Amino acid sequence: MAPGSPPPATSSSPSGSRPSPPLDRERPASDPLTDRIAAGMLGALRLAGLVILSAVHFGLALPALLANLDGYRHAWVQLTAFGLLTLIIAIDALLGAAGRRRPRRWVAAGLVCSLATAVVATSQLPGDHFLATPHWTFLEIGWFGVLLLFDAGLNATLLFLGLHVVVTLGQLLLAGIPSRQAAAGMAVSALAICAFQIAAAVMARLLRECATTAAATAREQERVRTEAAVSAQVHADQRSRYRDLGRSVLPLLTGLADGTLDPGDQRVRRRCAFEAARLRRLFAERDHASDPLLHELRAGIGVAERHGVDVQLAVRGASAPVPRHLRRALTEPVLAALATAEHSARATVVRGGGQVRVSVVTDAPGTDIPEPTERGVRVRTVHSEGRLLVEASYTLHTPSPSGDVHVPEIRSAQSSSSEVSPS
Repeated sequence: MAPGSPPPATSSSPSGSRPSPPLDRERPASDPLTDRIAAGMLGALRLAGLVILSAVHFGLALPALLANLDGYRHAWVQLTAFGLLTLIIAIDALLGAAGRRRPRRWVAAGLVCSLATAVVATSQLPGDHFLATPHWTFLEIGWFGVLLLFDAGLNATLLFLGLHVVVTLGQLLLAGIPSRQAAAGMAVSALAICAFQIAAAVMARLLRECATTAAATAREQERVRTEAAVSAQVHADQRSRYRDLGRSVLPLLTGLADGTLDPGDQRVRRRCAFEAARLRRLFAERDHASDPLLHELRAGIGVAERHGVDVQLAVRGASAPVPRHLRRALTEPVLAALATAEHSARATVVRGGGQVRVSVVTDAPGTDIPEPTERGVRVRTVHSEGRLLVEASYTLHTPSPSGDVHVPEIRSAQSSSSEVSPS
């Protein structure tokens, strides 16, 4: 074995290696775009509902309460009920300001407290004051249902509003059956108040559906943009690969076709083997592999094995992310050496300490090794006792003066060295 070759850590034969299967892609549980759009629109709706309830509470219910305070049986009951409803509004406003969703227990407690407060306050009214100005709780209790059941949907809101109307009707019957004229006025008042509340609940549902539609539209637009970007990138990669083939493979095929190149010439055969290895590596680049560098190197090793070369592969160190153009620059010299091997070869991949080294030892010392095409890639060749060592190395992590770590990607510069071991 040539000097300078690192000791192997693990050894395996590539003859049985297969490309890794495509990785399963799991769909995310939630769509962040949908969440952002829905959160923005629903947050605005929640704020609008809180503003409406506060306006009804302080702008309509409070003046009605104060104007008829002397007419209630127990004024302190009405004031306590108003204070309790104010507390519910304040707590819900604090939850909204903190950006928290309403806990289910809080929604249930708020609905029960508001409905119980309305029952208690209404029980202090005589029958002829129902659904009139002194009946201030009927103006706003339905709005509590609209606000607190905002996330539960339209059906839950309609159920609460219906329950409130039924309870109020029961209390009215217990207080005394009103006359037809009074009952008609009460029905009109109840219909007008409930119509506004139902309209607000329906509008909230429509806006929720608009949020979902807007999110779906934005998601579709993002998908189209992503597909366009991917298609453009794939097209650019294909054109780049075609240019590479046009510089190397096509002239070779043309020469073989028109007879200017002799298939029996050893140099032509080695050139064909090298281009075949490059093509196999090109195909391997499209595969999904956990270790792309090793997968692409094995594709080139497979070509050498088909020509009767016994290739051993040793790998040391964990897989490290290497850009595609750097993987090509690292494997190009090794593939050139493997293409000219006659009987045996030993390939080694070493990763560690921020460096990646790919080397091969073959029994064809007269091979011409191509110069590196990427800056920072160093190629070392050693000729000794009828053997050839080719090693391509690259430093992945280069510390900057500020202490940061980056991967240089500047191209079109060359760095190589050649050594001849004394015999």
